[in-house]
Amino acid sequence: MTLTSLVYLGFFAAVAVLHYVLPRVLRPYFLLVANYAFYCYAPQYRPLALVLAGATLITWLCGLVIGSTRVKAVRVLFLLLTLLGGAGVLLYYKYWGLVADLVGGTALPRHDLLAPLGLSYFLFAAMSYTIDVFKRRCKVEYNPLHYAMFVSFFPTMITGPIERYPHLRPQLKQPRRFSYQRCAGGLFRILWGYMKKMVIADNLARYVGLVYGTPDTMAGPQLVAASLLFIVQLYMDFSGCCDIALGVGRILGYDLIENFRAPFEATSFSELWNRWHISMTSWFRDYIYFPMGGSRCNLVRRSLNVIIVFTVSGLWHGAEWQYLLWGLICGVISAVGRATLPARKVLWRHNPLYRAAWLQTLIQRCVTVLLFAFAMSCFACALYGADPFGVYAGMLQGWQGLAPAWQSVTALIHDSGIDGRMPVVLTCAVVIVLLAESHGRNVARWIRQQNFVLRWTLYYAAGAAILFFGAFGQSAFIYQQF
Repeated sequence: MTLTSLVYLGFFAAVAVLHYVLPRVLRPYFLLVANYAFYCYAPQYRPLALVLAGATLITWLCGLVIGSTRVKAVRVLFLLLTLLGGAGVLLYYKYWGLVADLVGGTALPRHDLLAPLGLSYFLFAAMSYTIDVFKRRCKVEYNPLHYAMFVSFFPTMITGPIERYPHLRPQLKQPRRFSYQRCAGGLFRILWGYMKKMVIADNLARYVGLVYGTPDTMAGPQLVAASLLFIVQLYMDFSGCCDIALGVGRILGYDLIENFRAPFEATSFSELWNRWHISMTSWFRDYIYFPMGGSRCNLVRRSLNVIIVFTVSGLWHGAEWQYLLWGLICGVISAVGRATLPARKVLWRHNPLYRAAWLQTLIQRCVTVLLFAFAMSCFACALYGADPFGVYAGMLQGWQGLAPAWQSVTALIHDSGIDGRMPVVLTCAVVIVLLAESHGRNVARWIRQQNFVLRWTLYYAAGAAILFFGAFGQSAFIYQQF
């Protein structure tokens, strides 16, 4: 079931009601049943539920051994069992085709496998638990049902965020009572997420999909516009679905990790990634970047560590070579930015445009967004099956002045189905979202602090926008495949 379906809303409503009817001690166990009911809704995933159940049991047992013994060799052995087992499951279900293509011939036959829903999120949560237990950053969980509920929590199975057990454990041990304030904030967070996803992201997807679906037929201005609109679409899609997940979790009594913090306000490429998909970037930072030495190494080693982490992140997103190239591009941009930062700070002192702080911030934000759009163009190529080198080459062609470029872009936007009042609606909606979420503001908490008139105006405006301008029946959540 997709997040934008009525089935999902009905399922969540039923779970929420039954959750608060039950005694608090039984609520985590009921949610565990609900998690697997959610997973088994689609017939194709039902046989794969045994895979997740088996992986849950194995990782829990490994964590139990790691946390219960002081023999270092035993602890290391079971940690490796968890990590290699998780990597093996990902390799089998997600990267078998890539490995088969690399080997070639008949030595390793290629066959397409249906990966369990949310496999990457599940395994990252499980591996983080065993690593935290090994590092003594987390107490071992003796209750297997509590652990199973943590790794299979249905709001995070499709969208993330990638939860950490030290963060969720106290909430599992002491479920909250029903709170009107929490539920009201959670409902608005859900409404806000649906508005971002259905009104903005799914409508922008019409133009982006049209351009990246046939990039060979597009001129440079159309490709550049699609690349800029794609990062807006992706942000509204991903952060909107995370808003839904966080709102659902809040209503059920759980505060999940915030996954975005005003990324387009970043003044550097590295800072942007510290604000984007925070649960994933922090996972790679804590469990891959820091163990490799992090920023404590010399410049060359530090730059190599950054490139490796981003390349692994690209591989995590998919087995297509475009994802690897995307990760490599992000790694190189980030490494170069960090390496040249001291020299650029010296140049800033002599740049007359940087004498005004606001102008310096504006320029840095614009450059950061352009670099991000350049890198994410490769990500879009992976999603739509396009050739990134052809797209990058196409961006340089077909420029005949600003006026003809603008006319070609607006004409194609109209042909994509974004016509009439929709460009104005989308522009206003994007501006409102960015202003409301500026400075990393928690929108749900902020709206509860406003006066009655403003609060209910936003409630009705968001609801009306979904009803009148929502793209119903559009694609599912982009990151669902990961």
